[in-house]
Amino acid sequence: MRTDRINKEHTVFSNSVFKFKAASALGISMIADALDYFAAPLFGLPVIGDIFDVITVNILFSITKSKTSTAINMIEFIPFVGDFIPVYTLSTLLWISREWKNQQKSTKEERELHHILSEVDNDNNYYYYCKHNDKNIMK
Repeated sequence: MRTDRINKEHTVFSNSVFKFKAASALGISMIADALDYFAAPLFGLPVIGDIFDVITVNILFSITKSKTSTAINMIEFIPFVGDFIPVYTLSTLLWISREWKNQQKSTKEERELHHILSEVDNDNNYYYYCKHNDKNIMK
């Protein structure tokens, strides 16, 4: 069926987009946490560190669109606490986990809906076949 092919293409496309977004966000998060940890003397200065954190939080939000991850990323603005915890990486891993579960759930729901619709389509085809071939419609 044509809808099978379209449905599979949609699922493959959405999975590849999610994987790209997840890899990008995780890469940026890990680099930002590494810079935050290893370049602590430079990013320990209030203005420079805060500018770096604002840029990083904005980039991650533009990728993830997650308000929860952004709220967790705000821990970076707490002096000393945000410097020693890999906040960006942890919030990105949390986002990946939540999105992965949501995608699995929606994929399962799409499969169930497709199954129901294909049964309805099969019933309609059976009815049409019986009506036009002088068959008894009663099952």
